[in-house]
Amino acid sequence: MTEPKLNRAVIVDTAIALADTEGLDALSMRRIADRLGAGAMSLYRHVANKDELLAAMTDEVARRHPYPSPEGRGWTWRDRVRIAAEIDWALYQQHPWVLLTFAMPRYSFGPHGLASLAWLVEGLRELNVSTREAATMAFTVWNYISGATLPHISSALVARKGMNPEGDNGLRALLQGTSQLPVPPALADLEGAGVSDLTSEDLLFLGLAALCDGFAARAGLTST
Repeated sequence: MTEPKLNRAVIVDTAIALADTEGLDALSMRRIADRLGAGAMSLYRHVANKDELLAAMTDEVARRHPYPSPEGRGWTWRDRVRIAAEIDWALYQQHPWVLLTFAMPRYSFGPHGLASLAWLVEGLRELNVSTREAATMAFTVWNYISGATLPHISSALVARKGMNPEGDNGLRALLQGTSQLPVPPALADLEGAGVSDLTSEDLLFLGLAALCDGFAARAGLTST
């Protein structure tokens, strides 16, 4: 039997599709080879090891979800932060495993990852801060986006496994006024206040606005 023609791009694409549907736990050279109808050892002629594969997968996802060119747009730095959040929110819905690999610098800063960082830093430099300070702000934005997205993604992954992510919990019972647990004094005003109808995406952008206000205040303090 003749093995199909293999190349690095085909292997990376197949690995991404496998991780999207079954998660990183299912990712192995054997599983990828099985999907391609090839021998596992033949993959190593194109990808040295799983670490290299994860880095390639992560950068390929960054390539597929680029931040758009700002030329002629008149965007402010706040606009760039919002756009980054919109793109990353959608990206994480499609590729939940990237929440993990983007969090690890060894995987997340290939050519397209660096281009995304440069795009965000370029915007944040409008605050008249140094490149290093703008990079720190960019990482803070990314950390916030991934953290705010995690509960939503976790619920979707739990639901995929046939479990109910919407069950009762202590906070929901407290807000509904049905808690059977002792209510901490600092939370007493929340008892019976009602569950918020804000979505996870709403909360993401509310928090991001507050984060940007902090950046603006910090830049004002450092410039005086």
